[in-house]
Amino acid sequence: MHELDDLALLARSDRRRLHERAGDLTLVRRGLIDAQSHLDQPVAALLVAADLEALALAVSRLCNTGWSVNPADAAHAAPALRVRFDDHPAYVFAYLCALAAHGAHIPLDSLADSLALNEEWLHSLLPATPHLQNPAKQLALRFFSHTPLLWAEAPWLVHIAQDWRLRILRYAECAALVADLSDMLQGWSMARFPAFWPNTICVAHLACAAPPDDARIFTLQSILRKRRFDSIEVAPPVGNAPAMALHLLYLGEWVALYLAALYGVDPADRVPLQLLGMVE
Repeated sequence: MHELDDLALLARSDRRRLHERAGDLTLVRRGLIDAQSHLDQPVAALLVAADLEALALAVSRLCNTGWSVNPADAAHAAPALRVRFDDHPAYVFAYLCALAAHGAHIPLDSLADSLALNEEWLHSLLPATPHLQNPAKQLALRFFSHTPLLWAEAPWLVHIAQDWRLRILRYAECAALVADLSDMLQGWSMARFPAFWPNTICVAHLACAAPPDDARIFTLQSILRKRRFDSIEVAPPVGNAPAMALHLLYLGEWVALYLAALYGVDPADRVPLQLLGMVE
C-alpha cells in the first residue's frame, strides 16, 4: 500500500482535521450564505490580508468587479473581510463571488448555479481514492522532492496559482514558484541552469479546458521537454471560468495536504511562523 493510501497514517498527521474539511462539498453554499451578512452596503473596495489577496484578485478579474483590493493594514474606509486564510479557499472564493454578485444585482440562486460542483471529480480527490486514480495524489507525488513551478496563462489563473503556492508553503513547508505566460516565454525559455536544476523543478501547467491555440505555447513545451524538465498538464472539469477556478482551489488544497503528508508535516504546525511570533 502506498503511504498516501494509508488512511490511518494520513489521519495521524492532521490534528485539525483539514482532510475532512477539504472533502466538504457544502463549502460553496456556506460561503454564499455567510456572505449575506456582509451585504449591508455595496462593496467598492476590499481590505484583505496579504495571504488572501490572490483570491480577491481572482474574483475581481473573473467577475469584472472593478474592486480596489487593498492590504488590511492600510488606512482605508472599506470594511475588512470576514474570511481568513485558514478558511478553505473554495469557501473564501464563494464568499467573494457572493459580494461580487450582489454588486452586479445577480440573485444568489443564479450564482450558485454557475458555481455547480462536479461531485464525481471531487470525490476522486479524496483520501479513499487510491493514488493511481487520484489526480491530487498523483500531482503531490510529482511535486514531492521537487520545487513546483506553477505556470498559469490566464491572469485569473495566475492568482489561483498564487493561492496554491502559499498553501503548499504553509501546509507542506515546500517552496513553489509561480509564472505567467510572459515569465515562461521570456524567462524560462531562455534561462540556463546548473545540470542538476531540471531534476529539482516540476512544471505544472494550469490550463483552461480548451487546448491552447498559441503556437508559442507548443514551442515552449517542446523546449521544456528538450531540457528534460518534468512537466504535467493540470486542467479542471470543463465549465465556466469561475467554476473551473473553484475546482482548481479544491484540487490545490488537496495537493498541499498530500504533500504535507509526504514530507511528514502536520499542515497546522507552521513552526517557523510560531518562532517568529506570527501565529499562535
